[in-house]
Amino acid sequence: MPHDISRVLRAFAMQPLFIEPAKGQQIAEILALRAANGPRTESFRDTPAEPPAVAETSGKVAILKLFGPILPRAEAMTDISQPAALLSKFQAAFRQVAKDPNVSAIVLDIDSPGGQADLVPETCAMIRAARREGRPIVAIADTLACSAAYWVGCGGDEFSVTPSGMVGSIGAYVVHQDVSEALAAQGIKVTHFSEGPRKVEASPFAPLDDEARAWLQSIVKDCYDMFVADVARSRKVPVSVVRADPEKSDKHMGGGRSYPAKEALRLGMVDRIETLDELVARLQRRDGRTSASTRASLL
Repeated sequence: MPHDISRVLRAFAMQPLFIEPAKGQQIAEILALRAANGPRTESFRDTPAEPPAVAETSGKVAILKLFGPILPRAEAMTDISQPAALLSKFQAAFRQVAKDPNVSAIVLDIDSPGGQADLVPETCAMIRAARREGRPIVAIADTLACSAAYWVGCGGDEFSVTPSGMVGSIGAYVVHQDVSEALAAQGIKVTHFSEGPRKVEASPFAPLDDEARAWLQSIVKDCYDMFVADVARSRKVPVSVVRADPEKSDKHMGGGRSYPAKEALRLGMVDRIETLDELVARLQRRDGRTSASTRASLL
């Protein structure tokens, strides 16, 4: 059965978004095409795309995958372009790995433009709380860790990026679309029946008033403040550096822009440039040295 496009639209619209803007625009355009009953490139997309496995292991190194647009739970957009990264599933897989005494290191393998804000700060906090001496948690942009995905990765001990990778897009926004004039041109008039003075505030069927604008901006600011605080804590820099405009300060983290590997490393947004295979091999070598040191100390 085809997905109900209205459900998909509700999942995307009027939510605080932490996503690379170009990808967000692409998703919005695909949703608009779907809403207009436009053509699809793949007929089998009437069924959800098959999500990849969330976790795998390489020796004693656990690898958790965060691929695709980030959503909290619902698989509302898994038939749009690619499987979504569902944080509820990611959290469950991470908790399972984190309590395994045989795991010597955890890799957060990230390839995501970001997504919705829901569960993102909680996921970052969960990862940070699981950190302990002797078991590093390393995030890697393989090849993309933008906005919400970068935020999640900041919960780890270290952050790497592949040579062709990109990180950043530290910012937040809400999309409001006023369709009232378009509907009026079609002879369509929408009437709300509601209780509560602000229940239908920011409806897409009417222009925004000043109070609604201020309310939406306050939501964006609250989410952005949490994002900035976690990045500053992770990267060990003042909040002012994370907030800085790259056009006005030499010390910044993009101000919403994304950067390729070398520039991200120069700005302190990541710790290393390496491939996933190189990262896993490095952690495996470290585990071998740690095990040898532990055995020696017991002699």
